[in-house]
Amino acid sequence: MGRVMIGSMMFVTTMSRIQFAMTAIMHFFFVPTTIGLMAATLIFELIYVFGKKENEHYGRLALFFAKLYFFSFGTGVVTGLIMEFQFGMNWSAYAYFFGDVIGVPLALEGIMAFFMESTLIGLWRFTWGKINKKLHVLFAALLLFTSLFSVVWIIMINAFMQNPVGFTMEGGRARLDSVLSLVQNPQYWPEALHVLGAIMILGGLVVCGVSAWQILKNRDRKIFKKSIQIGVLMFLPFAIIQQQMGDNQITASGALQAMKFAAVEGRYENEGSDTTGAPWDIAAWINESEHTSTGIGIPGLGSYFGNGTFVGGAEGMNEIAKTYHEKYDSEVAASYDGEMSYYPPVTLLFWCMRWMFYSGYYYVVLGTVGLLLLYRKKKSIEEHPRLLKAFGISMWFPYVTVVTGWVVAEVGRYPFVVYGIFTQLDAVSPDMTPAKIITSVTLLAIMDLLLIGTVLTIAHRTLKKGAPNIHGNYDPPASLENNFFEGVSKS
Repeated sequence: MGRVMIGSMMFVTTMSRIQFAMTAIMHFFFVPTTIGLMAATLIFELIYVFGKKENEHYGRLALFFAKLYFFSFGTGVVTGLIMEFQFGMNWSAYAYFFGDVIGVPLALEGIMAFFMESTLIGLWRFTWGKINKKLHVLFAALLLFTSLFSVVWIIMINAFMQNPVGFTMEGGRARLDSVLSLVQNPQYWPEALHVLGAIMILGGLVVCGVSAWQILKNRDRKIFKKSIQIGVLMFLPFAIIQQQMGDNQITASGALQAMKFAAVEGRYENEGSDTTGAPWDIAAWINESEHTSTGIGIPGLGSYFGNGTFVGGAEGMNEIAKTYHEKYDSEVAASYDGEMSYYPPVTLLFWCMRWMFYSGYYYVVLGTVGLLLLYRKKKSIEEHPRLLKAFGISMWFPYVTVVTGWVVAEVGRYPFVVYGIFTQLDAVSPDMTPAKIITSVTLLAIMDLLLIGTVLTIAHRTLKKGAPNIHGNYDPPASLENNFFEGVSKS
């Protein structure tokens, strides 16, 4: 393959990666929002159905956050369809070689989860106040379950791409051995639990942030104080354990993907020994062209994150790159014609990991402070505008956190699509040209911006209306009622 051809294909591959990143991130904005809001809605409805005091307030909250859930779900469906179309449009070689493996979880997700979810949404939405309350709350519980069930299959595919197991090569294509083998993937459970924690943190903070702005705007203060309490109780426990779940995932990744683990630590040279530990850098100045890094480190902590002890050696990227060249150049990366580099974007990965780490502890502090102030008897939540504003602003932080987590997981396995056996250059569609990819990236970017603008506009209008009454309707303003009846009486 000539250098010009390789250059053209590398451009197409890079643009295809950018396009997939754009659409995947856009879709992933709505996945945790949808599931998190459904979890909150279920909690509100459970209290409404089984609670004893002021339970009507919780019914109104269930209806209010359900409206936001519907917008998020609908937009998530559209962005998900766009994302999946790219398997045929941009990554047809990948779909051909691994379609039998990824096709099974995708089919199960579509048939068993998506269709069930769509049906249950209709049952939940249009039977409020028309059937037994306990049966209605069962619909809500099943709706949450099917949403989580959908995520299960998608994470299964991603875990396979991180650590390919459970398949046999036949006729130049991968054949799935069994779905159970995908479930038993050592990468699967740490990743699934970490994503679940991220969903609950995001959902709880969105509930807190939306409620805080409603209180600041003097809309239904009494009931939105209750939703802030529920939101804090949703995200705080998961924020406390999320660091451990994240550590479990990065440890699992480190055992399988040495280069990713070294890159998120910004470690180019081997560090640590049997008697000393590798440091963990709080911040670092990374020179990717020279393959060097200078950081402010905490002694021994880098070894602890890798093996659970404060001593032990940690391999650097320069050494790992030599191993990768020997292992992959001749066969797996043969299409790169000797132009392969196994170094991922180190600066991006390093700071994405630090954002996740620092923001995780921020959520713990914010939730703890919020919980203490919410239950103070001397002052009500309305008298803490700074806390309310902090909740209102912080509701956007988890979106950055889930994106940085996605970047670490996906960009970190560069240059592989399926780790160790299939590269990005081999996975891209062979008939994709620079003109085609530029056109599709531009059109999809415009479409995504329109979708985001539309859903934010609709959500903002819903927030301005406040919480509906228990029947799901909005009561007319008192002034309009008085004017109407006054006019009738005079006539």
